[in-house]
Amino acid sequence: MPLELFNVISPVLFIALGGYLWVKLGYDFPKEFVTRLNMNLGAPCLVFVGLLSLGQDLSSLSTFIFASFIAISLMLIVTTIFVFVTGLPKRGYIISLSSSNCGNMGIPLCLFAFGDIGMSFAIAYFTVGSFFQFTVALFISHGNLKPGSLIRVSLLWGIFAALFFILTERSPPTWLMNTTELLAGVTIPLMLLTLGASLATLKVVKFGKIFSIGLLKMALGMSIGIATASYFGFEGVERNVLIMQMSMPVAVFSYLLASRYNRNPDEVASLIFTTTLISFITVPLMLVYLF
Repeated sequence: MPLELFNVISPVLFIALGGYLWVKLGYDFPKEFVTRLNMNLGAPCLVFVGLLSLGQDLSSLSTFIFASFIAISLMLIVTTIFVFVTGLPKRGYIISLSSSNCGNMGIPLCLFAFGDIGMSFAIAYFTVGSFFQFTVALFISHGNLKPGSLIRVSLLWGIFAALFFILTERSPPTWLMNTTELLAGVTIPLMLLTLGASLATLKVVKFGKIFSIGLLKMALGMSIGIATASYFGFEGVERNVLIMQMSMPVAVFSYLLASRYNRNPDEVASLIFTTTLISFITVPLMLVYLF
């Protein structure tokens, strides 16, 4: 079991560590460029390929996506109540505590832990999580959301393209599959390198307070993931992926929103850093539980 856990976690840890050390050694890492490349080109291709691989069982795919929507909604509701009750700065803490790093960390972890089918379900969850980030989280942080702005979210185009081929029962042209698969394959390593590079520039403030809140966030995510998977009667890979994705640390994207709209960016950055460190302990424990 220890060797199996190491085989799952080590690729994620080592590649993220590579990005971290790259920045710490003083080398230039164009985070903004790589993030834009991932979100505007890589992620749509990743979603397109992942959803198509699950398209043969449309019932399972739709149920899992709905369950992911419910789980993320519950996390948003619970964290919002927590923030209001405790009197924490509302916008920054809500967007961060309700998020999960289901892309940079969640997808590769599910790939190495549960295989290609696990990665496909992880991408389906990532699709729902990204939709929340580009709509609900953006509205909370900015206070305004224009429906027309959704057209510019390239991730949605990847979803629509996959649904077109799934619902019409057509096979994508070979050139399209080869191109998207190639770009999707590059996206995961870039996500991990960007995660490490981002952590290298984040500073921790109010450590005791942030650490306690981070622990609570991780525990809430795990609990809601387990409860939702149980409610929907998920077994095997579907159950494991939903629980794992809900157990991820705070998403780096929440810092981008907090920084852009000045929603307590230092504390959001600290939450990302501390919950990521906590995940290096909780992820192995979750894998033991899931296996």
